[in-house]
Amino acid sequence: MAPDLLWYEDTEALRRAAEYTCLHITHGGEEEEKVFVVGHDWVAMIAPCQDHPPMQMCLQNLVQLLSDPYFAQMCLAKEPVSILLLTNLEQRSIYNDDFTVPLLRLNRIGKVSADRLSLLTSCNGLLCLRDLGYKKDEISVCNPILKDYMILPQLRSKRVHRKILGFGITQSTNQYKLIQILNYTDQAENSDNFQVQIFTLGTNMWRNIGYLPYELIQPSYGAFLHGHLHWYAHSPDKTEFMCSFDLENEQFQPFPGPPIQDHGQCRPVNSISVGVSGSFLYLCDGFLESNIDIWVMKNYGVKRSWTKEFIVVNPLVSKLQRIFGSIHILNNGVNMNISDEEATEDAELLMLFGSEDLIAYNVKNKGVRKSKTFGNKSNYQAIPYTASLVSIKDAVMRVRSQAKHSS
Repeated sequence: MAPDLLWYEDTEALRRAAEYTCLHITHGGEEEEKVFVVGHDWVAMIAPCQDHPPMQMCLQNLVQLLSDPYFAQMCLAKEPVSILLLTNLEQRSIYNDDFTVPLLRLNRIGKVSADRLSLLTSCNGLLCLRDLGYKKDEISVCNPILKDYMILPQLRSKRVHRKILGFGITQSTNQYKLIQILNYTDQAENSDNFQVQIFTLGTNMWRNIGYLPYELIQPSYGAFLHGHLHWYAHSPDKTEFMCSFDLENEQFQPFPGPPIQDHGQCRPVNSISVGVSGSFLYLCDGFLESNIDIWVMKNYGVKRSWTKEFIVVNPLVSKLQRIFGSIHILNNGVNMNISDEEATEDAELLMLFGSEDLIAYNVKNKGVRKSKTFGNKSNYQAIPYTASLVSIKDAVMRVRSQAKHSS
C-alpha cells in the first residue's frame, strides 16, 4: 500500500488497496459539497459478524440486521478508523504516485449551502456539522453511512459574537449530547459572560445550565474522549490550565495538563492546540516559534503520564502554526506512542493546519514533507472517522424510553 494511506486503518488485514472504497456525501448545487470517507467495504464486514452467514440474504433480514443496535455496536468495534474529508471540489481523488482510489456516491443528506458547511467532529460514526450564514446557524448530526440526519432547533435569540461547540456520548447512559457556549454581541467585551447550553438527542430542546467559569482558548470545539470534552483555558486571573466538561453530570472541572510553561496573557491564542488521536489526548505547544512541542497523555487522567513525545523543528511547520493556530493530528493514535527505536522508516504523523496544508512529520528521521494525500491543493476539512451503523433514530428513542421509565 502507498505510504499516504497507512494511517487510514488500524489492522494489518486491510493493507491491500483493493479492499478500500471511497465514499462521499453530495449536497446538490453546481458547487457540490462532498464528504469523502476512506474505509473498507461494508459488505465484507457484515458477513464475518454473523455466526452462519448465508450465501444470499433476503432484503428483509438484512434491514432487520442493520437496524439492530447490538449489531451496530459490534460493527463499530470492528471498524477500522478512516479519514473523513469535506470539500466543495467537483471532483476529488485520494491518490499518490501508485494508484487512485475511486469515489462512491451516497444519497444527499439534508440541504445545506456548499460554502458554509463546517465539519466539526464525530462520535461513534455520527458527524456534527454546522451551517453558518446570514441569520442562520444550524447544527446537525448525521450518519453518512445510513444517510440518517437530524437538524437541531435553532435558537431565536440575540446575535452571537462567539460560539464554542462540543459533541459526545455519556459513558453510563449512552446519551448523545451537544454543548454550545455562547457569548452575545452586546456582551462581547465581557469575556466572562458565556452562557452554556446542552442539547440531548431525543429531547427537542436546548437547556441552559449556567455560565462558563473559565475562558476557553482552544479548540473551538471540545476534544472528546472518555465521556468528557477537553479545552485549554484561562482562569479569571489569566492562569493557564486544561479543563474538561463531564457530559454525564454536565459540570466543568480542571483537568490535569502537561507541565508546559504558563505564559498567561503573553500567550497568543493560536499558539496551542488540544485534540484527540485514537485513545490519546494531545497538546501542541507552539509558543516558541522555532519549534512545536507535541505532548501526549499516555494514561488518561494521570498527570504524570504526559510525555513530550515529539519536538518538531521546522520553519514551515512553525510558520503554519502561527498562521492557522489549530493543528489536527489525523493518525487516530497510530505512531502517537512510539519510541525512536521502535519507529519504522515510514512512521509519520499526519498534521492538518487550518484547512489548507497537510504536513507529514517523519517520526524516525524528524523530516517534514507536504503530503499529497488529498490530491490537488484546495480548501478542505478533515477528521479521523470511524464509519458505523449507529442510528440517530435509535439514539432518540432510547432517550425517550429512559425519560418515560424515569417519570
